[in-house]
Amino acid sequence: MATFIADYLDTVDLQWSEVDILVDEAVRVQESNEYLYNALCRSITVLIVAHMEGFVKGAVKNIISDYASIKFRELPISIKRTYCKKYLGFDEKAFSGYQDAIQCLMDDLEKTDDFKISPEPFISDRNRNPKPDVIGNIASRFGVGDIFKNLHESRFDKVFAMTSPQIKNALEVISVLTKRKVCDFPYKVRKNSYYTNPVVYRGRSLWQTFLDDLNQKRHKIAHGNDFANATDINSLIVLKDKVRILQYSFLLIICSEICNAQVK
Repeated sequence: MATFIADYLDTVDLQWSEVDILVDEAVRVQESNEYLYNALCRSITVLIVAHMEGFVKGAVKNIISDYASIKFRELPISIKRTYCKKYLGFDEKAFSGYQDAIQCLMDDLEKTDDFKISPEPFISDRNRNPKPDVIGNIASRFGVGDIFKNLHESRFDKVFAMTSPQIKNALEVISVLTKRKVCDFPYKVRKNSYYTNPVVYRGRSLWQTFLDDLNQKRHKIAHGNDFANATDINSLIVLKDKVRILQYSFLLIICSEICNAQVK
């Protein structure tokens, strides 16, 4: 059957097309209109961050929409546990019998045939920029212990050593492959795709540092601290394509976890 997440990825392509329009215009006026060029570059920066934030929420909602079609007892344990936390809260130290209460609630819901999950427990409870801790927290609700361990030394890390044309080619490949893997339900995403086997890292991983820098760029513009243009259009093109690759990697890692998780 066709999936919600596959349809959503087509919508995401349309969202990025508006950024591409601004990029083309910035390239056109780069030498002829400095003020317009700077304004376009700042707008592109803010939109890149906005699309990353929106993608995390949109991907989660559509994954859950796909999994809502199956019975609660057939869901991966991580999804069942997270959904039950909707009723008990996410602080596992809130009371001494927390784990037992979660298990009891799971057992009760597994007895029903018509109960459908909803996306609210899987999304951050507040609107936040796509910071590493926010993305890591959302991924953990699907059973991913540390998404940046999965990204560290994976094939996705290799984009930081690529040229702009190479990154663009990698983006096209991963876009096609990801859509193919999630076009039918259940998804067909192998465990540890793209060498995303969790690897311990020290300090900040490449993708955490990347997100730190991305959010800082947006913060300076949104809060009026950067009226000049600090990032040229060629750098923004690379930034945009890296963010798009990060979107697909986020989706693949989550789907890899839940596709290969045990129900019990």
